[in-house]
This record gives sequence, structure tokens and C-alpha cells, in this order.
Amino acid sequence: MEPKLFASQKLIEISRSHLGLVAQEQLGGARPFYSPGVAVTEAILCDWVASAQVGHCIQYHEGLLLRDRSEISSDLSTKDRARIHSLARRAWIACELGLVHLFSQKVDDDHYRYMAMRSSSPLKPPEIRTQLRIAQMAPSNRKHH
Repeated sequence: MEPKLFASQKLIEISRSHLGLVAQEQLGGARPFYSPGVAVTEAILCDWVASAQVGHCIQYHEGLLLRDRSEISSDLSTKDRARIHSLARRAWIACELGLVHLFSQKVDDDHYRYMAMRSSSPLKPPEIRTQLRIAQMAPSNRKHH
């Protein structure tokens, strides 16, 4: 007897449901995607997360985060590197709080779009803003040598 496989559409529906995402049909087709015309800051990200609908996405960075945050290999100014570093940390915190799902989309070699997709939350926008702004990254379990 051959194993029974889920139809790909059914698997996507199960995954979306598990993640608390709205069905694509409820979003009216294409996924809403927000790419601000200015460099995204922590404040912009926090406000977006608090006000975005479940399933909506924001592009919070484009480039290569590892390189763009590096003092050695980045061509960016110290101020821009610090903004990107803080932004990436805040996006990770939002993910740890269960407010967003993070993913990247390859554009070219060493060039990615970094995205956050709003997930469901019982919190109201003011509570989300407060949680995001006061939350700190969880301490790592790495041993320092």
C-alpha cells in the first residue's frame, strides 16, 4: 500500500491555520506587502507590528544583514549600521514575542529582502507597542570563553 500524501493546497491550508494566518482568499488575492519609502527604524517597525493585520508583510531591510551590520565589511556609516543592528534585534524580539514570522527572500547573490509577517495575537495595538518597546532579547545560552 502506497503512503497517502496531502495535496499541496491542503498542506498549505494546514500550515497557514497552524501559524494563525488568514486564508489567502480572505486577503483578496495577493498578500499585502509594505515597503516604506524611508529607511525602517525600530519605531516604524513597532508601529507597523501594532497596526498591521494578520498575514500582512513589511520589508524591514534589503541587502545582506550580516555584512550590513559589520564594522569591517560594510560600506555603510556607523549610524546606518547601528540602525540596522537595532532594527534586526527588534524584529527578532517581535518574533520571540510571537507577533511576527521572519523570513528572507533571495533577490541575487548576497542580496536579500528581509521580511516580517504579522501573526495573530490577542493583544491590542497599545499593548503590542508597549511590549515591543520594553522587551529585551532573551539571553543566549552560549558559554563565553
